[in-house]
Amino acid sequence: MLNMSCGTEGFFLERHPKLAPVSTFTDGVFLAGCCQGPKDIPDTVAQAGAAAAEAYSLICRGHIEQEPNTAYILEEDCSGCKSCIPLCPYTAISFVEDKKKAVINEALCKGCGTCVASCPSGSIVQNLFEDEEIYSEIEGILANE
Repeated sequence: MLNMSCGTEGFFLERHPKLAPVSTFTDGVFLAGCCQGPKDIPDTVAQAGAAAAEAYSLICRGHIEQEPNTAYILEEDCSGCKSCIPLCPYTAISFVEDKKKAVINEALCKGCGTCVASCPSGSIVQNLFEDEEIYSEIEGILANE
């Protein structure tokens, strides 16, 4: 329901056990207590304090930074096949019945490129990875040889 990763035991996974022990792969969601694994009360309280500090730092910043390389759909080219929707690991793609087109929620998109690679009509494009940019990079590399 929350699109969060779980380990083999069924507990929520942290982003990194040492570097980010209360952060998850879902931005803005933090772990505390027994949802991450069995803990005693002092460990739970300490982890809750760390999670609260992480949440407070987000509030103090006043803004959230998003990935610059999100994907977007060229609406005129979208065939409405819906093949991209189940492939998105961040559930950022939805289908608008009125228009019969897919739509990407840029707030949820992390720029993984799965939908871009899988789109049969080529209507999904990714910022910072457009064809012209890739061709220019290839030409620059080949020019230096």
